Amino acid sequence: MRLIESAKSLIALYKDYRTMDKDERADFYQSKCDYYQKYVELTLVACSFVSVGFLFFDYLINGTILPTLIPRLSIVFFLAAYIFAIHFFRERSAIVFMDYMVGHSYMLITIWSIYYLSTNEYSAEGIMMLNLIWMVIGFVSKPREVLLSTLVFFAEILISHSFIHYQNLEIIIALVFPSAIGVVLSHCLLMLYYLDHYRIRQKLELAMVTDPLTQVYNRHLLEKIVSRNTLKDVAQGEPIAVAMLDIDYFKKINDENGHYTGDLTLLYIGQKLSNETHDNDYVIRYGGEEFVIIFRNCDVNNACARMEQFRIDIENAKDTPVPFTISVGVSRYNGDYSKTIQNVDTALYKAKNAGRNRVVVV
Repeated sequence: MRLIESAKSLIALYKDYRTMDKDERADFYQSKCDYYQKYVELTLVACSFVSVGFLFFDYLINGTILPTLIPRLSIVFFLAAYIFAIHFFRERSAIVFMDYMVGHSYMLITIWSIYYLSTNEYSAEGIMMLNLIWMVIGFVSKPREVLLSTLVFFAEILISHSFIHYQNLEIIIALVFPSAIGVVLSHCLLMLYYLDHYRIRQKLELAMVTDPLTQVYNRHLLEKIVSRNTLKDVAQGEPIAVAMLDIDYFKKINDENGHYTGDLTLLYIGQKLSNETHDNDYVIRYGGEEFVIIFRNCDVNNACARMEQFRIDIENAKDTPVPFTISVGVSRYNGDYSKTIQNVDTALYKAKNAGRNRVVVV
């Protein structure tokens, strides 16, 4: 049955969610916020204009809009502050705080307006409509943030009752309580369903920066890790070295053994590089039979020693598709990515001109 399959899917997604560490969850919720925030912003702006329109209903109750004019129009102040501030925030927690600030400003304006109405017997309807706001803001929130906002919402109702004295408090609570539970549960489900989207997006992003033959990174990765000609996320003083590796006489391997064997050779060296570098290093198929390795937390001498050992291992390996050797150029990253690549390319050129099957440092 479809319901059983849906339940199994949710259970699998929940187990997946439980396996996420703190950093991955933070990235997941940031992704969810980035995906839905524009929708939330537009909805909050639209609701601000709609809330001013409630002056018409105030007129039907009071026969005039003057008592509630200032309360209703005060949303313009909150909205202007929100629009101004939202452009300066990028972190999810700050964005969500601003979203809820506007949401709860609607509640405060509603309370303020009800205070000036000749009767508050229709307050249940107005307060009930605020659940739509919590439903919208929940798209960028964590479930516990939705729950916390719901508790604040109930506190606002109970505190305002002490001076407004709602004629139908029981009805308000009876209507709001199940609606609030529905909002919280809906966003728990939304979180899990968005996790499915998040995993698919991760796979697509990985596929975009992964070479399909060797299963190491391709040159598209450089668009993600290089910005303004510098490597991103590099700590102050962190030593970084870059190597460029080339398979010697690769055209000869293809000509004498066929392109299939050439592909197996590329796959072999790609997998061997992945296995013998650290998790925070980058192995990139730069083009054809060339690979670039970016060594994190590694000075140029250590990188040279590691590549020399790798060269020896390749030369003496018995499990290669065909015997082959490599030439390697190594250079220190100096903060200028283009210049570093140029130095590495120069070092590789010298290794080839010196007879190949060697490591040269520039």
